[in-house]
Amino acid sequence: MNCTNCGSPINPGSKFCTRCGTAIATPSAAPVTSSQGANFDFSTNTATPTTGKRYEYKVLSQKDKWFSGKFDPAILEQAMNAYAQQGWRVIGCATADIPGFGGPRQEFVTVLEREV
Repeated sequence: MNCTNCGSPINPGSKFCTRCGTAIATPSAAPVTSSQGANFDFSTNTATPTTGKRYEYKVLSQKDKWFSGKFDPAILEQAMNAYAQQGWRVIGCATADIPGFGGPRQEFVTVLEREV
């Protein structure tokens, strides 16, 4: 199967094209789940079965093509809305001190996730 937008090969079961981000139409079928594996919660000493869902992640920073090296909250908003249309959701954000020749610089980092 190939992406209808860019023609790239699509892995079976993918919801989005990994090259261009286009949503992939899939025929209705029962969801596939796995009974193997478990998530362990150390605070309660309990294990729960995994859902069988798979995710991919994206890290958005000032080095991303959207920013051209300059942070701007309005551009960050545009970037996050564009990624949201491709199925991405924000799962975390932070600032980081990055060492450099002219001294450290702060950089804003956003972590995005979507189900594949």
